[in-house]
Amino acid sequence: MHHQSFARLASRRVATRPLAPSPTCCSVSVFLHPSRSYETAARTKRALKVAPHASFLPDRRPPSPFPREEHIIYNPPASEASPVHTPFLFLPENDPRRVAMTRLRHEEELDTRSGQPPAADASNANAPSDLPPAMRYRRREQSYHLEEKEMKEMRRLRTEDPVKWSVGQLAKKFNCSPVFVSMVAPAPPGHLTWLREKLDRKMQRWGPMKTQAREDRRRRAELLYRGEL
Repeated sequence: MHHQSFARLASRRVATRPLAPSPTCCSVSVFLHPSRSYETAARTKRALKVAPHASFLPDRRPPSPFPREEHIIYNPPASEASPVHTPFLFLPENDPRRVAMTRLRHEEELDTRSGQPPAADASNANAPSDLPPAMRYRRREQSYHLEEKEMKEMRRLRTEDPVKWSVGQLAKKFNCSPVFVSMVAPAPPGHLTWLREKLDRKMQRWGPMKTQAREDRRRRAELLYRGEL
């Protein structure tokens, strides 16, 4: 009994005795210091809980015709089609807009035949202030300076060394457009075959993701040209 009480007293003194400061103890205490940041799931969920817009909420006032359990929310999108831009062929037979549009077209035809402007604002429709700014880009003036001897020289260079004398180099040398070079001096068949083999070797190094991406791009282009996209 005496030994047990002595051991209990010694353990209390050891537990209550302050530890000597050491760099290892300080580093561990700083590292294990608990800190709640914005990355916790509860706070993130609470922050993302945004109230809906007032237009999505039903009217809870007493004069509201809708009961508390059942209600209708009318919130049309911003890109809703306007009836003003509905094509004439898509209008029903009994639609009054067909009569109005027919009358308007008839009035415009009468004004055109009589020589009067169809409306007062028609004269100012193409005013400089209403038009967009003019495009500023370098225009290429057409020049017909190449003769038959220059075209023969262009074909000779293209046939001798199609790699060195590419379409861009010939266009720069003879001061003409690349389209004109392609028409006058097409590439020899051997060069086209070499280009196809080079492209095949390049495609063989593609991974599955890039191959699938190029295939999807080709399919999207086909759908776009067929008008299905």
